[in-house]
Amino acid sequence: MHHPVRSAPGGGNNLPLESGLHRPTSVVIYGSSRPLLNWVAYALAAEADPEFIWNDVRLRGEVLSEFDPLSRNLIPPERLNVAFPNEFAPEDRAANIVRSGVVRDDESHEHIRRLTDFLRLPLGAQRVLARRSAGNRPMVLVLSNGHRLVALYPSGTLAPSLRIMNEVGATLIMTFADASPASHRAFGTILVVEGNDVREWKRATLRVLKGPADGPLRTGVEYRLGEYAPLADILTRQLP
Repeated sequence: MHHPVRSAPGGGNNLPLESGLHRPTSVVIYGSSRPLLNWVAYALAAEADPEFIWNDVRLRGEVLSEFDPLSRNLIPPERLNVAFPNEFAPEDRAANIVRSGVVRDDESHEHIRRLTDFLRLPLGAQRVLARRSAGNRPMVLVLSNGHRLVALYPSGTLAPSLRIMNEVGATLIMTFADASPASHRAFGTILVVEGNDVREWKRATLRVLKGPADGPLRTGVEYRLGEYAPLADILTRQLP
């Protein structure tokens, strides 16, 4: 059932014009169609941060669908990172060195925790976050095909990574074309996209399983993609 978000008093029945991703957060998007998931991630990222960075977990020899946004060269090469799953592995060795005491005795517990969590991030993420410039909006990082990294992030290791990314001012948007593992409750927003054909994207459904207490992506809200302005405006320019 479709449940549009009510507009402000006097604003009519229009759906919200912004996604609400104006603060650092984390979003995971589930569904059966990887190209459609990527389009939703693309639209969310473009609306939140026009200079978003995309990381794609690619298998050797993989050929992208012609309907996938990554096959259309929409993202400049300097903002697109394509790598094999092992290249997204956490840097546990560096983090463990810090935890073992190779720091000053007067370092606070909170400082050590933040440093450890940061050093555990994949090297590529560390480099991107380290050069983040201060601004009014969070930096947005997209990670597509996150289901290929499940073995690298056992239970309990995902939450600290999401937390430190938010603390340094970044938002992670991840696509996941598989069943939801329990660890994904650590994400601030959990979305489900129901639809299989990119050509019928306007009829696909976006459901919010978990989200903020208020705003357009609050828990329990459901939209047709073609009627949800923050995404539809962007997708209409790119898709038929």
